[in-house]
Amino acid sequence: MRERRIVVPGERLGVVEEFIPGEGVREERGTLYSIYLGSLQEKDINVSVRPFKKPILPLRPGEIALGEIRSADRSVYHVHLTALVKPRRALLSPPVQAVMSKRPPNVGARPSDIVLVRINSIDNGTVTVTMGGPPDLGVILSFCPTCGAPLRKGVGYTLVCERCGKVYLDKKISSRYGWNPFKEGLIRYVKR
Repeated sequence: MRERRIVVPGERLGVVEEFIPGEGVREERGTLYSIYLGSLQEKDINVSVRPFKKPILPLRPGEIALGEIRSADRSVYHVHLTALVKPRRALLSPPVQAVMSKRPPNVGARPSDIVLVRINSIDNGTVTVTMGGPPDLGVILSFCPTCGAPLRKGVGYTLVCERCGKVYLDKKISSRYGWNPFKEGLIRYVKR
């Protein structure tokens, strides 16, 4: 009988070459980390973390959240939600993991993009979000995948890299591209 292994948030669980991440596991640059304090569940090549206590999600469908696309697989983006923007304004501590379909209108996003998304649903601990809807939803900050420089908004729905000159036409860009709610004081960092 295998001994139960207890893991903590942020603990390294392995790499994508050895395991397929499941619930309670996030992938960052090919390395898998625990999201929860809980029990590690390994079945064949699947790895997940069953939390000791299900987190109470402070989210409601229809709310607008700020997030970072951390990774992507064949059909979904994995989004790290850090703050609620509308109608409530609050820092999410700890951040909440969400998934977003790669189907339109969510096309063209890449890991490291900062996005404004609407919360679609919360079902069995899985939060789903979308960039579809009002024009302020979408990518609000993006970086050049070639050189890493921040992209500036060009004409229409284009993003341009001032360092290497590449032009990107494939993203759903927010009408608020370049907006930073932290600089405007709409969301404040909480000191503990």
